Amino acid sequence: MILVVDDHVAFAEALAAVLDDVPGFQAFEATTITEAQQVLDGQEVDVVLLEVDLNGDDGIGFARRARSAKPDLRVVAVTASEDQNRIVKAVRVGVSGWVPKDEPIEYLVSVVNGVLRGETWIPPRLLTQVLAELFSAQRDARGLDQRLTTLSKREREVLDCLTRGMKKDDIARHLCVSRNTVRTHIQNILGKLGVHSILAAIALARRAEIAYAYSDVATVTRIRSKR
Repeated sequence: MILVVDDHVAFAEALAAVLDDVPGFQAFEATTITEAQQVLDGQEVDVVLLEVDLNGDDGIGFARRARSAKPDLRVVAVTASEDQNRIVKAVRVGVSGWVPKDEPIEYLVSVVNGVLRGETWIPPRLLTQVLAELFSAQRDARGLDQRLTTLSKREREVLDCLTRGMKKDDIARHLCVSRNTVRTHIQNILGKLGVHSILAAIALARRAEIAYAYSDVATVTRIRSKR
């Protein structure tokens, strides 16, 4: 199920109606955070398409709370904003994608399918700056080494796989464990590192040089913002 959350009623209704016609999709809309929370509390939602400027900056706060309560929930920002700092903030709270409102519906459908596969989608023109900001911020973070040393050997192996762009199913096969076990390890990694997204965890791992870094920006772009 897809939940469209936007305080522009006409936009929310129109987008939900279009997505509801896509085979395999079921979409509803909410125009306030209160309405959105009620839907999340009462139904199984897979993806939230969120206007992060909802009620000022509270859309990102809602994303953080929603992801904290339901770690498997995917949140995609659908917004006119291209504020780099806001994108970084959104990624840190677990937002999986950033889609400009003027993108065609076909692209948005691709993003939804991608985040359901565990991918993170950020516009290529913004991705390098966003990653640089994440790396820079973590470079100065105190206690980084201490947090990384709290990971178990298997958690380090999972994090290493994530930095190489492996999906959960690939990691499960590589480590000869179940997909649920991989998901549990990822949740433990995020908790121990004090981050809310896989992308942020990868940034920490790269900075600490405990896992393989991406070979170049093009590789990151291919994995994180396929078009």
